[in-house]
Amino acid sequence: MALIGKNNHSSVLDEDASLFQAQAQKSEKQKWSELSRHQRFRYFMDYYFMKCIAAIALAGVLGTILWTFFKPQKEPSLFFAIVHNPLPMDASESLEQSFANILQTDGSQEIHIDDAFPNSYESDVKLSAFLSAQEIDLIVTNEEHFQALAKNDCFVDLSELMPAFSKEHKGLLYLTEGYTEEPSTSEATEAPSSQTANQEKKAYGIDITDSSTFKPFWFQEQRAILGIVQNCKQQENAILALEYIVSN
Repeated sequence: MALIGKNNHSSVLDEDASLFQAQAQKSEKQKWSELSRHQRFRYFMDYYFMKCIAAIALAGVLGTILWTFFKPQKEPSLFFAIVHNPLPMDASESLEQSFANILQTDGSQEIHIDDAFPNSYESDVKLSAFLSAQEIDLIVTNEEHFQALAKNDCFVDLSELMPAFSKEHKGLLYLTEGYTEEPSTSEATEAPSSQTANQEKKAYGIDITDSSTFKPFWFQEQRAILGIVQNCKQQENAILALEYIVSN
């Protein structure tokens, strides 16, 4: 049957003519088979290259995240914080190797030395967070800062924790005031403040300024005082590390 146009004229084409047939949508496989090698390359670059790059990047990010969450975690062996005294680039590795030798650690244990504690408010906040989480075992810092930490009940009394060692190295022990409760009005009138202060001084630290292990890395005018943190998780390893530093 012929088609009728707008002017009521009959078309010379039948309605079944191929011109009026809807073109069948070719599949990707058919398109690919009809292309030459060069055309296939251009087709891939135009339509699929960026999609492949995005898919690879996404897979890499997801793989990194999964590995971070599920990789075997190393058991902490020692956390040594060096406060207000940044180390030279190779010094941290040297100290880690020395501690690894005396603690006889293997690949499943981790010795962490952190010197990223500059003299700033942000540094003090970071240190407080680590101490609250009981992650730090040893701290070395200058005298003034050490005294402030000791007054906040940060360190153990070495004369009680290590009596034989403390007796042997009595000249290096660093005595300073520790944490005390605020006295009541009646207690304050009974004892002079100077007498109370003297009673509170204990061997919370040890002077390692002249230790050959640490001396090359200390650049402050104040002396370097080392202390073992109260309730630290690796206390035995902290004791061994302290003995090593003092003895060398």
